[in-house]
Amino acid sequence: MATVERERWEGHFAVGHGFRRVDDDETRLLAEHLNPSPGRRALDVGCGLGGYAEALAGLGYRTLAVDWADASVAAVRDRYADVEPRIAVRRLDFEDDLAVRDQLPSNSFHLVTMRLVLAFLTDRSGAAERVRRLLVPGGVWVVTTPLAARLPDERRSIGMTAQDVADLIDGWDQGSWYDLEPGGVRCLVLRK
Repeated sequence: MATVERERWEGHFAVGHGFRRVDDDETRLLAEHLNPSPGRRALDVGCGLGGYAEALAGLGYRTLAVDWADASVAAVRDRYADVEPRIAVRRLDFEDDLAVRDQLPSNSFHLVTMRLVLAFLTDRSGAAERVRRLLVPGGVWVVTTPLAARLPDERRSIGMTAQDVADLIDGWDQGSWYDLEPGGVRCLVLRK
């Protein structure tokens, strides 16, 4: 990603800005769709300030939280040091295929999550292939994203279009979805 964009995200996280807070309803809905088992491994891509990684750890997952912003990684380390070893964090640009291959072994995660991240990636199909490679057989990819049609014109670029969603779900064995609130952010649950 561009240097200007990276600087923007570094500044965003450095001052403690996040996005949508993870609440009990979101965690409950996630658990209902995952049926988590303690000790399974999860990867939270684009972890931001770590709220979703904490929710995953609370569901029993051993969670690796990754983000490309150093400020994000530092914030997660500071905020959730008491949750280790259930949450580990590292800097990783998920769009760098070589870095992902070097740092994350294939078939090593039961769950990969991207909460409010996918719309910002420049190569969504490449990201989907990396996720497939990282998931164990039967693993799950959860994508939480706004839908472009539900956003005002000036914010549509951060949402996924109907075609984006169709492209995303192509090639997965099973899929389902749920909304966090009526007309709100959608969660896609894709199974390998």
